[in-house]
Amino acid sequence: MNKSISRRNFLTGAAVALGGAAAAGMAGCAPSTPQQKLSETGEGAAAPGTRWSWETKPEPIADDEIVETIDTEICIVGLGSAGTTSAMAAAQSGAKVVVLQKLDKVITNGWCVAAFNSKMFLDAGQTYDLADIYFKFADLSNGRDNHKVVKTFLNRSGEVVDYVIRQTPDFTPVMLGSGHTYGWYINNDMATRYDQFHKLLDAIAEKAVAAGADIRYNTPAVQLLQDESGHVTGVIGESKEGYVKVNASKGVILCTGDTSDDEEMLEAFCPIMKGVQSMHGAPCNTGDGHKMALWAGASMDPAPHTMMMHFDPTWMPEGNAPYSGIPWLRVNLNGERFGNENLGYQSHVTQVRFQPEMTAFQIIDKNWDAHAPKGDYKHPNSHSRSTADPANDWADALERGAIIEADTLEELADKCGINKENFLATVARYNELVDAGKDEDFGVDSTFMTYNGIKEAPFYAIKRMPGLLCTAGGLTINEKLEVLNEAGEPLGGLYAAGNASGSYYGDDYPLFITGGSHGRAWTFGVLAARSALGLLDEPVDTLGD
Repeated sequence: MNKSISRRNFLTGAAVALGGAAAAGMAGCAPSTPQQKLSETGEGAAAPGTRWSWETKPEPIADDEIVETIDTEICIVGLGSAGTTSAMAAAQSGAKVVVLQKLDKVITNGWCVAAFNSKMFLDAGQTYDLADIYFKFADLSNGRDNHKVVKTFLNRSGEVVDYVIRQTPDFTPVMLGSGHTYGWYINNDMATRYDQFHKLLDAIAEKAVAAGADIRYNTPAVQLLQDESGHVTGVIGESKEGYVKVNASKGVILCTGDTSDDEEMLEAFCPIMKGVQSMHGAPCNTGDGHKMALWAGASMDPAPHTMMMHFDPTWMPEGNAPYSGIPWLRVNLNGERFGNENLGYQSHVTQVRFQPEMTAFQIIDKNWDAHAPKGDYKHPNSHSRSTADPANDWADALERGAIIEADTLEELADKCGINKENFLATVARYNELVDAGKDEDFGVDSTFMTYNGIKEAPFYAIKRMPGLLCTAGGLTINEKLEVLNEAGEPLGGLYAAGNASGSYYGDDYPLFITGGSHGRAWTFGVLAARSALGLLDEPVDTLGD
């Protein structure tokens, strides 16, 4: 039986997204229709009269297919930043907890967490204006955020990060210069940050188990359970032995990550990132929670979803180079300048996304060290415009080949495979604008243009190509982290956190809140557990003590 979902709102949004970004050049290398793509790749095709395969709700799994039934209070689906913290908080709140994790381990792709008004920050004597922070956030969101949801993070992230730090005494964070961002390094070495953050999440999962949580690895969730009213009562997972039915009397919390490893969902909700190299070590972010919730009648943020498509960290084998956000001259493989280099970080990554071979080069001369820190040319959403150890970081990137050096511009073009004739003309024109003190071509800040000439050998080029980190749109929620239906009402019994949840980001990811994605995951993971247990308004200051 074909149970097709009527989802006019997100289908309309998806069609608009495809009509915009795909028309800009992405559809040329893709099949003409999703059905064609699905049939050619051997995946499940969309049903007649639908556009996407997930529009067709699967048949309910029969009782005689269930090999195990578990009664619990909270069932958490997914074990990343949101899932680990949610499991720890739920178990330490005294609840009976089951976690379904599709892989054999905790998964994370990040390294830092944002939180406001944490004890470490306040003890350092720092302050900020949360109303001003929200203004900047809403401006970048272009009005698409739910202010109640965002302010839940701003108002409560501090107590949540304090709680997690208190529960993991073997892991001491470093407070970054922003004051609201925490990283976990070994011996204060940033090179260890990804590995150390993964170990931190492992420790959080162990805390959850110690408090009584039952974590079922290699058991992906496949269907939500609902009663006659539509209230979510549990979830079915699939283990190696067969289907496992988990009855959750207090609620199911979706912490299943984003949609960027599912080509079809990426095409529907963030098509601009199709074809961009993924940074995921394990391509497991396939929108599992989104799909199950849609089958249950949930609502989704309309397309396009917010993207995290960055230069840093890079997927290129030569590794990272500093200053990816510095507004030095940028040229494409044709040797042409193609935009204002002083836009927000995501904006100039997006510019490069549409260049030939998704490739661009920053060009600078021997004075790179003087040009990097000089002047106040920051953008409200700037990123990667400084480095902790300029001389050593530059030398290291040069040795690895992440920075290319040449004695002449001609040699530099040859080494990088850039069209030489166009490149020389572009640099000559750029130097004219520098000498004139005004960028008549693209409008880069005049103060910056007065000293940023490319005139003295040696000359340098830094290759930049975008990498896919995640999509950051999801299921619509309220400030209680309850998943909503299309009427804007809670489905009942279903919660979402991390990138499975929406109602938060808008048109641009706010990089001025460094670590905001994991900060949201931690905060909403913990608060979703507390909300499901009826404890949302109670502080977590003493939880687990």
